[in-house]
Amino acid sequence: MRRRDVSRSEGKAPPRAACGALASWFGVLRLWSLTASTIPVTVGAALAAHDGRFSWRILALTLLSGWLLQTATNLLNTYGDFRSGVDTAGALPTAPQLVTGALEPRAVFAAGIAALFLGAGAGLLVAALSDWRLLLFAAAGVAGAGFYTTGLRYKYAGLGLPAVFLLMGVLMAMASYFAQTRSVTWASFAAALPIACLVGAILHGNDLRDVETDRRAGIKTSSLILGSRQAEPLFVALHVVPYLLLVASVATRTLPSWALLALLALPLSFATLKTCVGGFRAADAARIGKLEGMSAGTHFIFGTLLTIGLSLA
Repeated sequence: MRRRDVSRSEGKAPPRAACGALASWFGVLRLWSLTASTIPVTVGAALAAHDGRFSWRILALTLLSGWLLQTATNLLNTYGDFRSGVDTAGALPTAPQLVTGALEPRAVFAAGIAALFLGAGAGLLVAALSDWRLLLFAAAGVAGAGFYTTGLRYKYAGLGLPAVFLLMGVLMAMASYFAQTRSVTWASFAAALPIACLVGAILHGNDLRDVETDRRAGIKTSSLILGSRQAEPLFVALHVVPYLLLVASVATRTLPSWALLALLALPLSFATLKTCVGGFRAADAARIGKLEGMSAGTHFIFGTLLTIGLSLA
């Protein structure tokens, strides 16, 4: 007599199917990308510590809120790109789970909305512990995540790059500083700007890679609006300007000299720009496709070094 298949008889998913579903959710969440929200929060908190105000509890909650809002953006972006026809089987995107049918669109949308509410809740807790004016930053973050590719869908109008520059660069770093100190300073703005440039470079690299698929889908991005002649110099500027801003901020004593530790990331930017220029000159899609990941690595290393430098100061 054959042994009974317990998993099937009791209505449970086979272990292999369960592992597949778990892998699909891990992929669509894009947890490896959370460095983009981690860096501005740690930079803001490190500057606050330099100014003599710091709380581990507030840092933890601020990080949690940032992670949840970015996760919400990832999920809703995947859903929005699938519904809008941006993601297709002809050119699989970074998160292809909806295109391949591994996950249901409704489930991904529901998870994105849940992450959005949880991120707003974490932001509310930080405001309760710090200052209620922090809710203004939180509201901007929630709106930015919720309407990126759903609702207003401002990304498809070519506003993705400026929004990411502002929300995940300037405002997120300054919100982290404000949560710790209950103030806004020129120093917090100066520390946020280089991070904003590099996180913008991540998205711009993504847009440069997806120019053809975005054009076929009928949406607008900064790369399509500017054209290749202007889009390439913009990518170069997003990698060069952060170092110039950092040196200027230290020279004017807006930031401490230890902030120059982030200059050690300069070789990474040079390598990224070499790939960019070479890719455009040779019309090499493979090299252009590397720009997003290389920019993400540069953003992480630059931000980590800046966080360490501000902490040491």
